[in-house]
Amino acid sequence: METTETIEATAIFSRYLYRRYGDRSTPKHYLSDLTIFLRHLGDKALRQVTARDIDSFIDAQHSQSMAATTINRRLATLHTFFECLAAQALNEVWPNPVHWRRHRVKEGHPIPRDASDQEVERLFGVIDQARDAAVFGLMVGAGLRVEEVAQLRLSDLRAPQAMDQLAQLRVRGKGDRERMVWITPLWYAKVAAWLVIRPSSGDDHLFLNQHGRGMTKDGIQYWLKRYSATAGITITCHQLRHTFARRLADQRMPIESISKLLGHAFVTTTQRYTLGANPDLRAAFQAAMAQIEGTQPTFEPELPFTQGLRPPRKSEPADSAKLTRELGRFDGFPDWLRHELRGYAQQRWHGWKPHMASRYITRLTSQQFNTWTWLLEHGQLHSWEDVGRGDLERWLDARRIDGLSLESRYTELCDLRAFLKYVVDRGQAVDPNVFRIPTPSFSSPLPKHLAAAEFARLVKTVFAETAEETLTAVAARAWFLTLAHTGMRLNELLDLRVAEVDFATGRILICNPKGGHDRIAFMTPTLAHYLQRYLSHRLATADDHLWFYADHLLSDEAVRDQLGRWGKQCGVKVTPHQLRHTFATQLINHGLPIESVRKLLGHQTLNMTQHYARIYDATVKRQFESAAEAIEGIYVNDWPIPAIATRSAPSSPRGIDSV
Repeated sequence: METTETIEATAIFSRYLYRRYGDRSTPKHYLSDLTIFLRHLGDKALRQVTARDIDSFIDAQHSQSMAATTINRRLATLHTFFECLAAQALNEVWPNPVHWRRHRVKEGHPIPRDASDQEVERLFGVIDQARDAAVFGLMVGAGLRVEEVAQLRLSDLRAPQAMDQLAQLRVRGKGDRERMVWITPLWYAKVAAWLVIRPSSGDDHLFLNQHGRGMTKDGIQYWLKRYSATAGITITCHQLRHTFARRLADQRMPIESISKLLGHAFVTTTQRYTLGANPDLRAAFQAAMAQIEGTQPTFEPELPFTQGLRPPRKSEPADSAKLTRELGRFDGFPDWLRHELRGYAQQRWHGWKPHMASRYITRLTSQQFNTWTWLLEHGQLHSWEDVGRGDLERWLDARRIDGLSLESRYTELCDLRAFLKYVVDRGQAVDPNVFRIPTPSFSSPLPKHLAAAEFARLVKTVFAETAEETLTAVAARAWFLTLAHTGMRLNELLDLRVAEVDFATGRILICNPKGGHDRIAFMTPTLAHYLQRYLSHRLATADDHLWFYADHLLSDEAVRDQLGRWGKQCGVKVTPHQLRHTFATQLINHGLPIESVRKLLGHQTLNMTQHYARIYDATVKRQFESAAEAIEGIYVNDWPIPAIATRSAPSSPRGIDSV
């Protein structure tokens, strides 16, 4: 319920926003976010709002399945709002309750979704109005935002001298920044077709609605939604803009030039638009995999895939009942500890993929329960101030006496520290010395990949065991090749959706992987063939998960068990992650640069990729011989022969001639 205080504060904030942002949409969005917070706050006075009230608001947003980007945008609104109010109270201290280190929600790094060329073709196949063909043509053919199209005037268009030349268009973008863009003859022809039938009007907007007034942003989006429904696809105006950028990047146009055409203030923004396009990486990957696949089973001619495009990924709620049950583990703990443990578990829960959350939450709550049960029984802990370094060191000693391995003790200490860091960020006073305990040192074995002969035996076994033309068999072969030919993690494989496999471009979009950075995987011809074969058998269902067959989803346990059975048959011990290591090792040893392998695996650093990919001794020898030959060639050809070389050569040590 609105109070006099909140009404006055909202008015102050509104005036501030319109002074700063003018007629842009920012004030509308900020005021909407503020209204949502004030509704959550209730009758509490604004001067009494604390960081815990912000915590409560974030928890409420999570419970409504709000995206991390949305929550952080609303936090930015609240931070600006309280800064605005504090600036009005010049003689008073008014701390801002929004603490970014404490409140910011970890965001992923999704690849912006462009529309496939097939989707664009289907869209324009159903557009039957010249005006609308021109409107959406300027988005996919010139990269305009929907607001920019709506603002266009007749005077902004400069027609070409001839129909085979480029037309020019003046565009007013974000922040009233103007730029010039070019229109190719293909898309200008659609604009020209509209101008021929454009009704005369006192309104000089380029595109008019049925009332003779300029089209609005909402009107344009309405028509796109209608055409998309007719075409059986789901597409947005901004996806058309992303498609424009992706197409230019595919043709290796410099990123700086693409940025200028799109009207971006920073090139880093353009880089996000073009992450899905990397023709050099694709070509290098295909060349390396062609060598690798040369010794592997061949496949029949490509099968037609007629299942059609699917809608984008659907939201997938996690099992909230499971979370409630797991949080019940902490009910017997004192309030000061239980409150933070529950908050930490809930925060981690919201950051996990729904299909993995049930497993992860059990591990987290079980481990924290065991750790804190020991600490409460063996220490005098009545508040966070009582938690000291000595308590944790005695706990570690007890775990060592219990026979826990160094690696397990390292993991448990890291997990406990992560929780304590969360507690500190929540404003609790915890002894800093607890973070100075040295971590147990242990030698980590090198990741194991499959040797070439082992991998060949495994592939031969898989192909033999999945030769039947049944749904189960073709699905098993398809998911095995997806792991082996893309280096995906198992949880990434299980989370794939049908719409994220694009046969037209040979790409698979991997969404929300470890680290949150979306990436693109490229399909080999073999993988594309068997994925198509699987999809031709896949039953029609509303569930958009890729691996849906026999009335259930493919599970973690099913993949591991099946790999284990195949491995046992051919005498190879294999896990899903070993296939990832093997993929990296094969690419490195077939000449793909390590930076390219890093991008394909989704690693943030080259160090991690080096940990995955082993260079064979034969590869090092071959590379050394090539380098040495080049070096010695320079020496022999370009340098005078030293005088000592004209003397008689000493006799060779015994046996060296036979080496």
